[in-house]
Amino acid sequence: MQSSQQLQKPLDNAILQQEKRNGYSEFEITQAWNASSGNMSIFQQILQGMRNQSFIMNPINQQFNDDIQVAVAASLTLHQQYIPVGKVRQNYVPCGLMNVGNTCYFNSLLHTYYFIYDFVSSIVKCKFDHVNYSNIADKRVVNSIELVKNLQSLFVLLIGSDRQFVDPKKVILSICDDFGKALPIGDQKDVSEFNNYFLSRIDEGITYLTQSLQKTSTSQSQQQIKQQLPGQSFVQFPTIHYPQESTTSLISQKSLLIRQSSIIAENSMVFKLFYGKFSPQIIIKGQVSKDCQQEMFNIISIDVNTKSLVEGFDKYMNQVVEYKNDKDEYQQAIKQFWIQSAPQVLTFQIQRVEYNKEFGSFTKINSFFHFDKEIYIDRYLLSNQKLAKDIQKQNQQMRDRLKKIDQELATLTQFNGNIDIIQNLETTLQFLKLQNSNEKLNPFYVDCSDNKASIKSISEYHQHYIKKRECLLKERKEIEQKISESYNSLKKQKYILQSILMHEGNPDAGHYYAYIYNLDDQKWYYFNDINVHEEIEQNVLKNAFGDQTNSKSAYLIQYVKEDNAKFAQNSMVKLKSFSTSEDTKKYLTDGYGLLLSKQQREFLNQDNEKLKQEVEQQQLLNNIELIITKYQQYLEIANEKQRKYQQKIYPPFQVKPPYLENYTMYLKMKPDERLFKWTILDNAIIKIMPESGGLFSQPGLKEIVKTQILDEMNKLGNNKVQHFPTAQEYQTSTEEYKSTLKLQCMIQYLLEQYNNNNFIEALQALQKYMKLAKHTPQQSFFYTIAVNLKHLFPLGIISKLIQNKSITEADLKVLKLVIAFQMQEHFLYMEPKFWNGQLQNLIDVAISSFGSNEKWTQEVLKPIIQNKKDTEMCSLLDAPSQNIDEYIQNLQSIYLEQQFENNLEDFLLDNLMNILQRFFLTKGIQILFESIQKSPTILDKKVILKIVEDNPQNK
Repeated sequence: MQSSQQLQKPLDNAILQQEKRNGYSEFEITQAWNASSGNMSIFQQILQGMRNQSFIMNPINQQFNDDIQVAVAASLTLHQQYIPVGKVRQNYVPCGLMNVGNTCYFNSLLHTYYFIYDFVSSIVKCKFDHVNYSNIADKRVVNSIELVKNLQSLFVLLIGSDRQFVDPKKVILSICDDFGKALPIGDQKDVSEFNNYFLSRIDEGITYLTQSLQKTSTSQSQQQIKQQLPGQSFVQFPTIHYPQESTTSLISQKSLLIRQSSIIAENSMVFKLFYGKFSPQIIIKGQVSKDCQQEMFNIISIDVNTKSLVEGFDKYMNQVVEYKNDKDEYQQAIKQFWIQSAPQVLTFQIQRVEYNKEFGSFTKINSFFHFDKEIYIDRYLLSNQKLAKDIQKQNQQMRDRLKKIDQELATLTQFNGNIDIIQNLETTLQFLKLQNSNEKLNPFYVDCSDNKASIKSISEYHQHYIKKRECLLKERKEIEQKISESYNSLKKQKYILQSILMHEGNPDAGHYYAYIYNLDDQKWYYFNDINVHEEIEQNVLKNAFGDQTNSKSAYLIQYVKEDNAKFAQNSMVKLKSFSTSEDTKKYLTDGYGLLLSKQQREFLNQDNEKLKQEVEQQQLLNNIELIITKYQQYLEIANEKQRKYQQKIYPPFQVKPPYLENYTMYLKMKPDERLFKWTILDNAIIKIMPESGGLFSQPGLKEIVKTQILDEMNKLGNNKVQHFPTAQEYQTSTEEYKSTLKLQCMIQYLLEQYNNNNFIEALQALQKYMKLAKHTPQQSFFYTIAVNLKHLFPLGIISKLIQNKSITEADLKVLKLVIAFQMQEHFLYMEPKFWNGQLQNLIDVAISSFGSNEKWTQEVLKPIIQNKKDTEMCSLLDAPSQNIDEYIQNLQSIYLEQQFENNLEDFLLDNLMNILQRFFLTKGIQILFESIQKSPTILDKKVILKIVEDNPQNK
């Protein structure tokens, strides 16, 4: 087997000078050349990795490295402050990953790994209890174990968490270099490099955990882990050896990935899943092919300019190289790769980023690139080499024939320069066919001799070339069909597309997300950090293939071997059902769920319970924020309502009526600013959290909730509430509001009855009102109204009866009730002089003026003449009225249930004041009362009748 070193040539000075002009140092160029073994493709990739460093560090400058670590941690912490917590995942929707600071790239990778069952299974089943970290000398091994441990916790959460997304921060921070410092997350320009390092650290951690279980002592464990087990082979990544004098240079943190010696055992889970082995051969024209040193591979890099995965894969497997022969001469050769062992997961990186030498920067190619949902690798397998080469040889012969056919077809369009001979003959025939007597009117008609012979001859030429073209096209189609079907016999190693990692943006700024195909339900899912949802295949492929109209396209695609796909599809148990704990019948009953141990299930239960608490707390915090906003809104509304109320004028009342829109506004007008703010807050709480019952209900808010609300309230300055009222204070105040509301209702009721001529109901309501109003403050609205109604209401009733010009027995009963009301002696100190005498005279006029007999007059006036109460009428006056009670209850229930909103008004107040104004401003009653007050004697009968009849408004 030829050494791969034979393929490497010394660094050419022209290359050195060119890359210097591109901005690289001579040291960087030399190290990249040595690391690539002279392979120009790898050489360019390494240089790109150096240029696109995210962090610069000096391996011996510990302080600088510490600063990087602090910066990374700060970025994660800062970002998390703006991430909502308590998001609950929908049933049957996969769990997402939190972006903890430009980690969308790594999140996409983690999602793809999570969908590989064997990988997840190996991680989830790892045991850590037996590990004694103090006995592990190699710090990198410790970090690798921590990485596996954190990845296990993350996978367990992805399997059974009820969260919409989980936090991968611990996994990210445990991807460390040899110095124990977290490595920055890469991007699509160095995905292969980073992926290799990540997987090697996983493999290192699993290997230690697996082998250490079999050891009897810590010392034996450490010794044997460093040694190769019998019968076990290892594959090592290329290592860059830096000269001693280079230790003071700044080296890209990413280039450290190449520098580290990464070892993966060939029989390990990681290797079998993700790594394969190439057996390369050098093909030199005219010489026997030469075998090269075996190479391991993980991600296969595909040139986007090949336009399709089929073409790009074939180009990758047949690379043009410079070969140094036995005479130390370089000649062009083909380095042909044959797959000796294939991974279970086949990964391709589409190289869409390239370095633009003209502008000295990287550009992204957004052109269309096609890949199939299913591919076969049989044609590249070493075991099929002979058959594949025969097919390649046959295909090459057919492709050579295709080139000749294309050349022959091209000649048909190149006559006399670039004229299409067939089209030209067709045009000539059309012209000749016009030369007959039937076409004399055609402008191209020429009167000439017979041209039948010419037409026949040209037609023969035309048919000859048409047949020739048809034969060539037919042959071309047949050859293309044969080439297409040439590998049909090599279609046993089938791979199915499972993951597509997407990039949107440009090389220096953009976003990463993934489309992943779930083999269980045969659906595509969109994974964009915390956002996860189902996606239709048409949209997936349209976005993944890319085009020039936008900057989104696939940059990494993964295929899984058909055996793995069949295992998922044919299993009696679904591997992934994405059920939440609410779905008790299906939760953790899928293949992933069955991987979990009792402790892991308990861990999930605890985390899901914690989530419920987080949701409740988050909801509470959201509600508190809304409550504070609503509280301030209510304050503004209350102030505006107070301003409008103060501007209102209600003639002829000097004392303003109370504003009773709701209990809160009653307090605002009272004023009782302290209790008012508490009720405003109570209204805001009930509005946002109606199930809580507010501050004053029983059992009401929990104390811890009340405390949180009040803590926020105390930040409001002048608007904060102070000194929570006692239950007695609140009860007394609400009863006072109810009493005030009741008085307002009673006034409206008695006036409505008066207007409807229901005088008995009206007087009964007036009697009840008087009893209540006399206990109100003398300067209050209700006291003032009571004093005035005491005199005006009987006058109004009598005036109405006089205007009827007839007195019935029912009217006599009303007049008796008026006498009974008068003898209750309400507000006697406010009565005008001779009031009883005037009232007797008024009633006498009402009864006798319209032909009623004197007996009626004596009967009605008897109690007041004898100064002896009519017990029957007094009892009727004080009789309980179901109507008035229902009326008051209905209005009270409306007012007591009113929430504090901007569109509500005190409709009772507006209606009441309209009725009161109409009553108190009735001219007939006003003149009558004024005449009574001014008269030194009892009014004359004629005066009374004239006043009433001249002012019929009361009617």
